[in-house]
Amino acid sequence: MRDKPLQNLLIAIFTGLFSATVLATGTPGLGPRHSSADLWSSDLPTPNESVQVSTDEPRAVKYISLNPIYFDHNQYALSRESRMALDAAVDYLKKNEHNIKRVLIEGFTDSRATMSYNDKLADRRTDRVRSYLLYHGVNSNLLVTTANGERAPTDINWTPLGRARNRQVAIHAILWQ
Repeated sequence: MRDKPLQNLLIAIFTGLFSATVLATGTPGLGPRHSSADLWSSDLPTPNESVQVSTDEPRAVKYISLNPIYFDHNQYALSRESRMALDAAVDYLKKNEHNIKRVLIEGFTDSRATMSYNDKLADRRTDRVRSYLLYHGVNSNLLVTTANGERAPTDINWTPLGRARNRQVAIHAILWQ
């Protein structure tokens, strides 16, 4: 588990009724990042790229990835370490609830089983994390889940370490500034 609760950051300024300009993406303390990362299962926009949004007034938004929740091979039970990471996520989400627009819960698997099986496993993992967040008081209206299975790996799948890193649920908060 990492010491810092933030991994990725997207800063955008809402410039009109249906548009925004991305100011920066990156990892806090490590500078800007322009490589791909997941935002609603697609790549993050690059700085100065326009994106379509819906808002009545100009607002800035932050995209924050909390520590991932890792799972053992072929499992969707929460380990002690996972519950500790989720407790930190709950604290952060509840403390910032008034600024949060949406919380995306993304499930991933390694590629060691069939795609159909991995889709179901990723779905079970996201459901388990969503249930934990709900049980601990996170607003259900904020939560959106998606199960990527093995389709969008977060790491390589040909090494044991890469496969272990792919067995995760990522939690992303999108906050109004």
